[in-house]
Amino acid sequence: MGNFVLKTESLTGTTSVSNLFLDRYMPKANGEYVKVYLFLLRALHNPSQDLSVAGLADALDHTESDILRALKYWEKQKLLKLECSSSKELQGIYLLNIPSEDAPTEPLSCSQESLNESVQTTRKNYSRSELARFSTQTECRQLLFVCEQYMKKTLSPSEIEVILYFYDQLHFSVDLIEYLVEYCVCKGSKSIHYIETVALAWAEAGITTVAQAKERTTTYTRNTFAIMKAFGLNDRNPVEPEVKYIEKWLRKYDFTLDLILEACHRTMDKLHKPNFEYADRILKKWQENKVRTMADVQTLDLAHQKRTAQKKPAANARSTGFSNFEQRDYDFDELEKQLLQSQ
Repeated sequence: MGNFVLKTESLTGTTSVSNLFLDRYMPKANGEYVKVYLFLLRALHNPSQDLSVAGLADALDHTESDILRALKYWEKQKLLKLECSSSKELQGIYLLNIPSEDAPTEPLSCSQESLNESVQTTRKNYSRSELARFSTQTECRQLLFVCEQYMKKTLSPSEIEVILYFYDQLHFSVDLIEYLVEYCVCKGSKSIHYIETVALAWAEAGITTVAQAKERTTTYTRNTFAIMKAFGLNDRNPVEPEVKYIEKWLRKYDFTLDLILEACHRTMDKLHKPNFEYADRILKKWQENKVRTMADVQTLDLAHQKRTAQKKPAANARSTGFSNFEQRDYDFDELEKQLLQSQ
C-alpha cells in the first residue's frame, strides 16, 4: 500500500481531543484503536509527514492488520471516512467532526475486500451477564484454567475477554486456543496483545484446526531457527523484540527465507555481530524498492555501484592541495551507530 492523504473538517494548530470523544467513544474502544486515532490527530499538524498504513504500523508497533482494523472501527463510529481509489486502495483519511448526537451507522466507503479483512476483528466488550454465562460453561472454565497454567498467572479481566473473543467471535475450538497460547508462550511471549496478533493471523489464513496451525508454525519455527543460525545465535530462542522483527520480515514484508538470510549475512559482514535493527533497515529498503528475488537484489546492488562510481570522479575533482593525504572511505551508518552508543 502507498501513502495516503489526511484531511479534516476542523481547524489545525493544536492537537486537541474532543470531550465527546473522551466521554462517549474512548471508554468503549480497544486501547490500540484509541492510539491510532490519537496518532492521526497529531499527524494533522505535521503536513510534511508521509503517512501510510505501513508507517503507522511501524510508529505504533502494530501490524498493518491492526491499523486497518482500527481505521475500519473509527469509520464505523463515523469519526473518519476512508477514501479509496477505483482499485480499492486506501488513498486518504478524512477526519470528521464528532457528532453531537448518535447517528446511524452507514456502510464503509472502502469495501471489506480492499482492506484485506475477512474475519470478525472488531472485538466487543462482554457484559457482566455474558461473562457469567460463559462461567457456567464447563468448556470455557477449563479453557481459562489451561491458559492460566501456560501463562503461569491469574488472567486479568481484559485477558479473559480476549480469550473469549477467540472462542466466541473467531470461533476457534478449545484445542486450537490451547495450542495458540502454548505456542506463543513457548516462543517466549506471554503478552496477550501478541497472542491476539497471532490468532488474527491464523484466522485470516483460514486456520481452523490444530493440525493446520502446527503445519504453519513448523514452517515458521524452521525459518526462525535458520535466521537465528545466520546471526550465530544457536544457543537460545529469540526474545520478544527479535520475534517481532522476524514476524515483520516473514509476514508483513512477506520475504522468502533466502532474502532474509542474505540481509542477516550482510549485517554480520558489516558489523561482525548480530543486529536485528540493522538487518531490518536492509530489508525495509528492499521492500521499498519492491525486491522479491535475489536477482532483484543483484540489480539493486549494480545500480548502487554505478552511483558510487559516478560520485568518485566528482569527489576527485574537488580535491585540493591536501590530496596527498590518504583518502578514507567512512561508513557513516557505523559512525552514527557508535555515536549513539557513546551517548
